[in-house]
Amino acid sequence: MTRPSSITIVTTATPEQAYACLCDLRRYGDWLPRSASYRGTTPKRTSPAAIGNTYVDHTPLGAVRGVVTDTSASRSIAFRQATDDDALAIDIIYRIKPAPGGCTVTRTGRITISGRLRPVAPLVTALIRRENRRTMARLKAHLDGLTAGRLPDA
Repeated sequence: MTRPSSITIVTTATPEQAYACLCDLRRYGDWLPRSASYRGTTPKRTSPAAIGNTYVDHTPLGAVRGVVTDTSASRSIAFRQATDDDALAIDIIYRIKPAPGGCTVTRTGRITISGRLRPVAPLVTALIRRENRRTMARLKAHLDGLTAGRLPDA
């Protein structure tokens, strides 16, 4: 198991907008384009994420199944992702906090690698962390775009 790794962004979006974006798994493709490490998300339900909802992330390792493990309206949402053989498991939590002019979103992840992936664990961990940085940069750009032209709070 790796130690947790966190990334925080500051955005002009409201906590409600950030939370709604993270809960709408079917629209991840609108703001998170495919990459060498991420090839899309397929939710099993079309409604916003709720505890127990499942989805599949498509990656070079194959399908990675995911489940929503916790939610707190406009404050946090958590996921657990794993390969079918559990060689890779990732626990992710997004924490959203109000900030002047918008909010902060912090993504904290813990990666567990075992079995067939253990010999390449440092490489897999580095690739996942690089993808996490890309994800958060794209999330920030998307959220800031939602508020472009919004008048500042008086």
